Amino acid sequence: MRNKAVACFALALLLLSFPASGHGAEKVYELRMTHLTTTMDPIHLGYDFFKRTIEEKSNGRIKVTIFPNKQLSNSDNENAEKVQQNIVQMSSAPTSSLAAIGKINEYKVFDYAFLFANNQELYKVIDSEIGQELSAMLEKKTGIKTFGGFNLGWCVISTNKGPIESPASLKGLKIRTMNADLMMEAIRAFGANPTIVNYGELFTACQQGTVDGIMTSSTLYVSDRFYEVQKYMGCTNAMPIFHIPMVNAKWYNSLPADLKKAFDDTVPLYLEAVRQYEEDYQAAALKKLKEFGMEVKEYTPEERQVFVDAAAYISRDKADIAGKEIVAKVKAMLGKQ
Repeated sequence: MRNKAVACFALALLLLSFPASGHGAEKVYELRMTHLTTTMDPIHLGYDFFKRTIEEKSNGRIKVTIFPNKQLSNSDNENAEKVQQNIVQMSSAPTSSLAAIGKINEYKVFDYAFLFANNQELYKVIDSEIGQELSAMLEKKTGIKTFGGFNLGWCVISTNKGPIESPASLKGLKIRTMNADLMMEAIRAFGANPTIVNYGELFTACQQGTVDGIMTSSTLYVSDRFYEVQKYMGCTNAMPIFHIPMVNAKWYNSLPADLKKAFDDTVPLYLEAVRQYEEDYQAAALKKLKEFGMEVKEYTPEERQVFVDAAAYISRDKADIAGKEIVAKVKAMLGKQ
């Protein structure tokens, strides 16, 4: 099925490579967007908002096609590579993927356990000169232009083995996490074994027992029905799954001035919308998961502090993973030591 979808996409791409013709016809710029989630997920809702807004602002001269639900790729890294290659023009990916594709370790600062307390702190940093410097570095190295970011949700942990009362409940379990060294380190800090599985294969890995549990956003448990293959959840909220929207810089730079303005005017509206979609979805996710039969543990401050203490060494002793300079900058901006 996926091969057929990719073949159809390749044919469509070939046809679109021929410019529109006709007397006085204005060129239409094709903007292809791809993501891994279902059409009910805030990522897709945000893309749909972007599509409607930019098509209106460009008077139809930018035509958007969205490819959801892993139609074109099975991982965030693949999405980033497709944007870099201009196979698609726009997507979003977690900071760990951008760190990998651009070899920019500074992006890993968003993965330190318990460094960020809330979305306001995340957005303060990514919307500051720190975020602008990261974006400029990535564009120079990869040809990918980024703008802002949005939180898919704070990382929770689930398993089928029993309630997650404390880090001791996770001892020795195989917990799937993204291929991000600081996320894997957090799992180790909690006493579990980090296990890498592509997101598109994760549901099956849970069914087959390849992994005992998952660390990801609570919203993705709803969107991708992980509640069907996981029973117990602990809301550790250790770090965000922080997605960065990205566009192929060569495509963006090919736009005439008026369409660049349409794009630039759409971006802040899109960021405001998708951030709100994610916050609303996160607020409803835990309630939904309980209705679906998951046993969800929401920790008291004292209970959560046990997880915080277990991971406290990471930002202190492993600051060189992202870079001591950027860790210090972020802590200073947030008033933390």
